[in-house]
Amino acid sequence: MEELVNRHYPASLQFARGFLRYTEDAQDAVQVAYFMAFRRLEAFRGEASFRTWITRIVVNCCLAQMRETRRKRTRVQPNDRNGMSELDILPSCAPTPEKATWCREISTAFSAAVARLPAHLRETYTLFEIAGLSLAEVASALGLSISATKTRVFRARAGVRKSLQPVWSGRRGRSQGQLRGA
Repeated sequence: MEELVNRHYPASLQFARGFLRYTEDAQDAVQVAYFMAFRRLEAFRGEASFRTWITRIVVNCCLAQMRETRRKRTRVQPNDRNGMSELDILPSCAPTPEKATWCREISTAFSAAVARLPAHLRETYTLFEIAGLSLAEVASALGLSISATKTRVFRARAGVRKSLQPVWSGRRGRSQGQLRGA
């Protein structure tokens, strides 16, 4: 476990810092992710690399951290100003229920689209797009040439785009006042 932490923790922390606003939040999310990963290490099937697996856990923890931070924000009621002027009161930046639902729908559809990719494309896509590795780093990690890595990323993007097409077209229909499938 110590070797895994020494090898992957810095990259996980850098990824979380890009995801979350504050370094302390990123550190908390990564610590929780590693705790959860090592608690469930037997669930790791080895279909992808450990780095891919831990990155997905870090993403989930970052999302949970963002939701928790959003919940903790205080809201000011218009009749409870305590001497504040109108300029001091900012509107809530929480998403509308429709936007929150849409974000959950997209997140679920995206996760499903990535999961439907063949294993060799999924691993390449996850390392490049989600973990943020360069093409050269992905090629090196997977033992591929850079051109083969580019091809896999291209094919994976096309697969994800094709899987997400019904969701996007359904969104356009709803924004025009139509129901999905109508």
